Amino acid sequence: MIQDGRLEVKEKFLAYFRELPIQKLAAGWIARDEDTICLWKNEDKDFSDQIIIAKSEWAKRQTGYVKSKEWLLERVMNDHFGERKQVDITSGGKPILGSISKDVPSDDSHQETPETDKKD
Repeated sequence: MIQDGRLEVKEKFLAYFRELPIQKLAAGWIARDEDTICLWKNEDKDFSDQIIIAKSEWAKRQTGYVKSKEWLLERVMNDHFGERKQVDITSGGKPILGSISKDVPSDDSHQETPETDKKD
């Protein structure tokens, strides 16, 4: 039965993902591409939930082994904890203020304005 074979492959994917929650690598481990994994996640809520749980459990286990928990969270859960670049399109696309944390509101009171050339 095709479905039984898919269940075995999904379990192999999850076993890898529980050890290292990087979807691209886990997909490669089972000789599938990430598009297949995304399709499976959309079709199978239980599979999708297991991936979320596995990633969360992995992050919790790893926090005891790293010096900087923030570093770990920023890298593994970048979508929530990663730094974001703020770009002012009126300044020609040059970054302003470097980077800001996604979860911390920006404070424009420290923003520097470029000096303008004055003509005499």
